Amino acid sequence: MSTLEYFAVEPVLVDNIKNNVTGLIDVDTPFSIESMLDNRNNAPSVSIIWYGERFSEQVGRDNRVKSIQYDQWLVVLKVNDTESQSTDTQSIRALADPFLVQLHDCMMGFNPELKGYTRFTKTACPVTNGSDSSFAYFPFMFEILRTI
Repeated sequence: MSTLEYFAVEPVLVDNIKNNVTGLIDVDTPFSIESMLDNRNNAPSVSIIWYGERFSEQVGRDNRVKSIQYDQWLVVLKVNDTESQSTDTQSIRALADPFLVQLHDCMMGFNPELKGYTRFTKTACPVTNGSDSSFAYFPFMFEILRTI
């Protein structure tokens, strides 16, 4: 794949999670959290959502300012637990815990080995976790530096 493929990292990211997080029903790629919520019964699963880009500037050796681009990916664990209630969420967090550990293990420092990309790093997530009845989702933001 070349760096001209704007979303080249997405299928590699999907495969990484499918191959390293056991017990998932599915790994999907909706366009947004709202779209993801339409498919809440498909759990435990992970949704991978391209969130956008973040740019920063860096001064190079030649004292010229260069733009650095980071692609941002939401990785969202979705779980269902019929025992969980709005006032007692311990059981749904206990259900989510082993999946969250596996997700962090496979994502932290993951190198997609694509030209123009570096390794994934975790960053502050602009989306908070959410729940409704016996359903909960846990979003995390990962970034990857892309050279254009």
